Amino acid sequence: MIILPVGLLLLPFVLAGSRSIDIVNNCPETLSIGVLTNGGSHVDQRFDLTSKGKRTISQSDTWGGRLFGQPQCVGNSNDGKFCGPAGAGNPASLAEFFFKGANGKDYYDVSLVDGYNLPMAIQPHGGQSSGGEYDCGTPSCKKLPSCPSELTVKDSANKVIGCQSSCSKTGQPQYCCSGAYDSPSSCKADSQANSVKSACPDSYSWAYDDQTSTFVCMNPSSYTVTFC
Repeated sequence: MIILPVGLLLLPFVLAGSRSIDIVNNCPETLSIGVLTNGGSHVDQRFDLTSKGKRTISQSDTWGGRLFGQPQCVGNSNDGKFCGPAGAGNPASLAEFFFKGANGKDYYDVSLVDGYNLPMAIQPHGGQSSGGEYDCGTPSCKKLPSCPSELTVKDSANKVIGCQSSCSKTGQPQYCCSGAYDSPSSCKADSQANSVKSACPDSYSWAYDDQTSTFVCMNPSSYTVTFC
């Protein structure tokens, strides 16, 4: 996961010093798209995106944050707690970004660490790659792993709308890599994280999954985030 507090700039057009992100909905239903800046507790931007629709947003080229989609929240329906920011009790697949990080590179990933709800992919455009496996690549989770019944999240109509991780469900240090387990040597992936990694090898599946999940790209002009 990429968690660094930075500022947010939302503009309807692309200027120098910015990154454009095309958001594409290939799901069969309308999605409510949320945009959240790192360090924030409230969604900065939310809008509905119809099936097969596309919308472009523009962010500062030093922005860090995440995008997610929620089919149960379209039209400002606000199904209780499930329509706020993605989180422990409100799992959603995340497209995470941190622009111009170490060595001036963009860092990005598809994160299922706190759970998931939709297939997702991130594609950079126009970047300079050094040829590494994770340089300017396209991380994705095209087919979601099955969800154990004890981790499913259902809406008010008893429809499954997401799958929690062991950490987001229990809050236990051994699953969340916190407390006495706050190191790669003491915290290991559990069976659910391994199941997620097996289904989606280049997605972030647990807290110390950096080496096979974090992608970098130098000076890309834009990104495409695709749902489904």
